Amino acid sequence: MQLLTNIASLLLLLMTMSSCSLHAFAQIQPILPDDPPKKPTEKAQKIDFLYLASEAYLSAGTTVDMSTTVNGLDHPTTAYRADGTFLTRYYIGEDGWAGCFGKRNTTGVVSANVVLNIGFDLLDRRLYRRGGHWRIAAITLNVLKGTGNLADGFHNIKVANDVDKRVRLQTGYAGRIIWSR
Repeated sequence: MQLLTNIASLLLLLMTMSSCSLHAFAQIQPILPDDPPKKPTEKAQKIDFLYLASEAYLSAGTTVDMSTTVNGLDHPTTAYRADGTFLTRYYIGEDGWAGCFGKRNTTGVVSANVVLNIGFDLLDRRLYRRGGHWRIAAITLNVLKGTGNLADGFHNIKVANDVDKRVRLQTGYAGRIIWSR
């Protein structure tokens, strides 16, 4: 009787251990050559591509904004008539938040804006690493900041193109304007 109890206990122990085994819960799923599982990898690749594209967009926006800022702040300030007669002095200054570093301080303004965009980049990388919906937030942050930089860059281009018009309005001079430092 003792032997039967020990054998029954041993069988019960083995059955319990085998039911807890990972192999006991494994499911065999047939892999059909016509229908490979592509959905998760395709979606992940699309999100990865969108993130890389949004980073490139932010970089392009930063480049446009900073190059037009440099062109505007380094614009010559003294306007002369074609015959060399002095007309006026006209300054283009930084109107954005970075103007606190100096309205005409090219290095300070550009450095401050670039550091801000590096901070945005570090933040969106951190969000992207969190995964899930945070990746969409990171992409959105890049696109919004890049769009803001592009809008500022196009504004800078417009201001630089309108400098001659503004000087003509101020002075009443209609001829050719020659700029110098």
